Amino acid sequence: MKHDYDVIIVGGGMVGTTFALLLAQQTQLQIALIEAHQPEKLALEDAPLQRVSAINPASQQILSAVNIWQSLFPSRLGPFDKMQVWETADSNLYFNAAEIGTAYLGHIVENRHIQQQAIAEIRKHPQITFICPAQPEQYQAGQIRLENGKKLTAELIVAADGARSMLREQTGIQSRGWAYQQHGLVATIRTENPHQKTAWQRFLPGGPLAFLPLHDGYLCSIVWSLPTEAAKQMKALDKSDFELQLAEAFEYRLGNVELVSERASFPLALAHAKEYVKPGFALLGDAAHTIHPLAGQGVNIGLQDAKALADVIVWAEANQRQIGSLHTLKKYQRRRLAENLLMQFSMDGFHRLFTQSASPISWLRTTGMQQVNKSQWLKNCFMLQAIGTK
Repeated sequence: MKHDYDVIIVGGGMVGTTFALLLAQQTQLQIALIEAHQPEKLALEDAPLQRVSAINPASQQILSAVNIWQSLFPSRLGPFDKMQVWETADSNLYFNAAEIGTAYLGHIVENRHIQQQAIAEIRKHPQITFICPAQPEQYQAGQIRLENGKKLTAELIVAADGARSMLREQTGIQSRGWAYQQHGLVATIRTENPHQKTAWQRFLPGGPLAFLPLHDGYLCSIVWSLPTEAAKQMKALDKSDFELQLAEAFEYRLGNVELVSERASFPLALAHAKEYVKPGFALLGDAAHTIHPLAGQGVNIGLQDAKALADVIVWAEANQRQIGSLHTLKKYQRRRLAENLLMQFSMDGFHRLFTQSASPISWLRTTGMQQVNKSQWLKNCFMLQAIGTK
């Protein structure tokens, strides 16, 4: 049967666009990328956006391979070489990239900036047809029907359409998980003291509070995980009251703070698809799994999905195998599903450990953090995991 494309990707976010470029770079496949929303242009001089990701060196390598990283504006990258994590004055963890012989632990980058530069690369590529704005309405095996009635066919259809994936639902793949009854409150702030290229995180009873360093030495992006009602209240506070509450919650580690953006929030949940593939179909990124943001690993594991699926398809092409066969696609599932589950439930365990207020648990946390901070070997293990090399 003659298809319109070899591969159709639904979802033009960071993961979907990277996957399209990885495929186009290494194969002769004809690819369609469908995205519902025309991304807004982001100019060099625009104020920082609230939604950011902590891109680790392993993800940086993937983005570099398809020329996305090189096209990012240096003035919109926030490199960090240190991390400081604490709950109380008695429980501090310090991490330094120099201790594992690397320059940085990661970079804080706006999601939309990565997406914008990825789409610019997509538009240059003759093998990729970018269909935007376009809303998929129905999925059938090997076929997507758009809202305008147009039907597109492919040997392989890939869902990178986010946590509420319509394609995942229409294929009947079950997703299991739970809501945390929390929201992540995000904003950009200016601090009285310089952030020192350090990613800061404090564990609080309601959830972690992170100050993530941006390119300007006094600007940080914050992610504050709060119970849903508390997040609503914090979002509604007037500016000066919010600044005071934020600085107090952060124990004034960077002095007073000034809010320099609107506040936004999003619900936090854990979800994981029971399977990632069916014949002619695969899930990528948040369509397959969502994770608590406390370690900033969400987009990093999504980019690892993209690389793993691209590698499997390149292998299939080189060995004259069908790219949409279940045998081929299960190679991808075997590479990623168990690893993603392990990361997901590790983060869930940390979340539960640090939101328990019982005295024995509190003592265990404090003692555990003190012991980890004394062990260079353990700290190195955590850092190697965080940068994606272990």
